[in-house]
Amino acid sequence: MTRVLAFGDDRSAEADRCWNWITSQPWDGWRLEIVTAEPPADMHPVSPEEMELRPWEPEDPRRAEGVGFESVETLHAAIDPRLALISRPWDIVAIGPRGSGMLKTLHLGSTADWLIRQPASPLIVARQSGRVSRVMVAADGSAHSLRAIETLSTLPWLDGVSVQVVAVEDGRVDTDAAIDQASSALSATGAGIDAVTRQGKPTKALIQEIEATHPDLVVLGVRGHGGIHRLVVGSTTAAITGATDRSVLVAHARSED
Repeated sequence: MTRVLAFGDDRSAEADRCWNWITSQPWDGWRLEIVTAEPPADMHPVSPEEMELRPWEPEDPRRAEGVGFESVETLHAAIDPRLALISRPWDIVAIGPRGSGMLKTLHLGSTADWLIRQPASPLIVARQSGRVSRVMVAADGSAHSLRAIETLSTLPWLDGVSVQVVAVEDGRVDTDAAIDQASSALSATGAGIDAVTRQGKPTKALIQEIEATHPDLVVLGVRGHGGIHRLVVGSTTAAITGATDRSVLVAHARSED
């Protein structure tokens, strides 16, 4: 079955950077859906049809030739971008690190901040452009971590990429089992896999490892809290993504909602 990558496009500089990240990787066998969502500026009512994602032809469409996508479709809806980006079960959603200016005005935080805490689909927040050559995976044996790792394993460009699996010994995690689980899930990708164990509090230890190794992509599981009305929640994953300038992939195990 063809996998689908959704790109949340608000035409910002951050979205441009995410686009450059996407088009720096080969996506053979995947489809791309470019999603633009814009609530009415004056908050006037819109029809149900306008609130649904529909094919759209922008004046200056994004071009993704030469990177292997089977097809590219641009979609538009007159709704909150967060709602648009949880409206379909995409295989991965990719966005820049900031969101709609309107959300900032409403003091709800960026689309990226909210989606990191509510990842209905696995989410990539792309902070740098360029080809990914080094990946750091945080492995703790949880279903959330496993879903993030399994999502990573589906990416068509891992062959030859260096993957470091990091497990943190904090008295609660079976680090050997977590490393074995992650390595097994990634074994068929062609990536070069290395594993390390660190000591201490997970958030601090993982941030230190990111600062020491400078991976192009950090892979994390996130514990979900359910319900789109929960706009402000805390998580280790949110703390890590807020503390690093690296691109991140986060995923939530929906069976544990």
